Amino acid sequence: MPGIARWFPRQLAVILLVLAPWAAGAAHAGELDGCANAADPDEALAACSVVIDSAWASDEQLVQAFNNRANALSFQGRTSAAIDDYSRALALAPHYVNALYNRASLLLELGDLAQAIRDFDAVLQLAPHRVDAMNNRALALLRAERHDEAIAGFSEALRSDPGNAYAYNNRGVAWRRKNDLARAEADFSAAISLLPEYTGALNNRGEIHMQEDRLDRAAADFRRVLAIDPGHAAARRNLQALSERLATRR
Repeated sequence: MPGIARWFPRQLAVILLVLAPWAAGAAHAGELDGCANAADPDEALAACSVVIDSAWASDEQLVQAFNNRANALSFQGRTSAAIDDYSRALALAPHYVNALYNRASLLLELGDLAQAIRDFDAVLQLAPHRVDAMNNRALALLRAERHDEAIAGFSEALRSDPGNAYAYNNRGVAWRRKNDLARAEADFSAAISLLPEYTGALNNRGEIHMQEDRLDRAAADFRRVLAIDPGHAAARRNLQALSERLATRR
């Protein structure tokens, strides 16, 4: 499957952490500070659970505790539990945009595309200029095979942020699925011009070259990917397939 990029930093096994400040009483400052510790998910998880189970936490503190515990859970790969905590934060604060965005991103990862799209819609109603939400909403549409809507969404993201290499790559994938290879190649090339070591876009463009029988150019892209990332499995498979195709022509 062609490389597709989400806009939040899950590519680095990380979910975006956005911690809103809260007022804490001195008696419970330790628990509240620990719950806001983005650098140590284990501490955050334990401290936030104390806040959530307490009788003293305010609604605002509970919202932050659910959100921060969800962040910690997502770091640990406990995606369903994280979604539950984002939902509990949103039950108390329905317009908490960071919890909406983070929940939507995890739903996208799990493949719950309809709910992810609804959450991204809610994010964009509250924060219309969030390019990350535009890109990920379009990505959900792409995975739902709603290709024209996905292209429109990626194009909207690019109007807001013309330097967004990930949106170019993702729109290229959508064009390719519509079999518009010229537009797909143009978008992959635009992504590469913005991020020359973007291995996903390089591999995608190489596949277009191979599909169009431009084998030398395909090989150059695949080798460039492997020079950047020797463990890139798709590029290695593609280069092997290309070599086998060349061998049959000799």
